[in-house]
Amino acid sequence: MYSPLANRLDLLVQRYREAIVTKRLQPGAELIAAEEAKALNVPTRLVQSAFRNLGTLGLVELESGGRAKIKANNIQSLQSLEYGLTRRRG
Repeated sequence: MYSPLANRLDLLVQRYREAIVTKRLQPGAELIAAEEAKALNVPTRLVQSAFRNLGTLGLVELESGGRAKIKANNIQSLQSLEYGLTRRRG
């Protein structure tokens, strides 16, 4: 089955950012690249790249074994990120 995320790193990163901003992904939650890739029907390397991008944004802490842990972000950084996401859509 084809996934529209299959070759769209930007969409995958956006999806995770929004889940973090809206608190659907809670601080401390651990994500495993292989499991996420299987659930989303995308290559594991794509999810790992998304995790690296989220780490650069300061939203996750990268761990060994293709894992990422959602960081506890202060309200100001989340509001700033949410503003940026909203502005991109508009």
